[in-house]
Parts: sequence; C-alpha cells; structure tokens
Amino acid sequence: MLFFKCIIALLSPVYRRGGGIKWGLVCYTAAMFSLATVHTAMNLHLQSISYIDNREFPAVGEADPGPIGYFESLYSDAINVIANVAFCLSNWLTDGLLVSPCLTMRSVAQASNPSSSPSSIVAT
Repeated sequence: MLFFKCIIALLSPVYRRGGGIKWGLVCYTAAMFSLATVHTAMNLHLQSISYIDNREFPAVGEADPGPIGYFESLYSDAINVIANVAFCLSNWLTDGLLVSPCLTMRSVAQASNPSSSPSSIVAT
C-alpha cells in the first residue's frame, strides 16, 4: 500500500510543483519495492519448504535435525543467496535515499562557505 501511495504521489500532477515527473525517484521506488518483494517471497518459500515439506529432516553431521537443519543446509543455494542479496541491496538503497540529501546539503554548505571546517558544518 505504501508503494502504491508513493507512486501515485510521484505521478500525480496535484503533488508536483513545477517540473515534470521525477522518473529517477519513480525507478528508485520501483527498484526498492521489487527487491523487498523478491526477498519476502523467497524467504517465505524457504520457510514453507523447511517447516512443511521437510519437518522430519534428519541430522546430518553437525547439522540440527528438523526444519532448522534443512534451512541451514540450503544456506548456499541460489534461492537463499538471492534472497539475502535482495535484502542487502534493498537496505543499501534505503540508506542511500536517506543519506544522499545530507551529503548534498553538506557539499552545498561547504561550497557556499569555503573557509569553514567540516566539523562546524555538521554542528550547525
């Protein structure tokens, strides 16, 4: 729901003040939504096959028996790796969206006042 509300706000002419559609933000939002969806879908599938299909998984070597042991045995399989990569990329994009305005403001402040030190810019 949040994704659709965000896309509606980005595409609606009511919310835009001058200028056109910011396609970069639309693509960024779609990429974040896609990565979160991939992570959630793959993780739910892994949970399903671990706890429903393989609840009687035998203990092999040092692995735990049951669904936890089965989940651990799939750790290096593509479905688990893709889910973990999607999660990391989604968090990386989210952090980038939050940090980029701070970096932009800091560089603008340094450009407007070249005699100031970086610590005084952060403190203000």
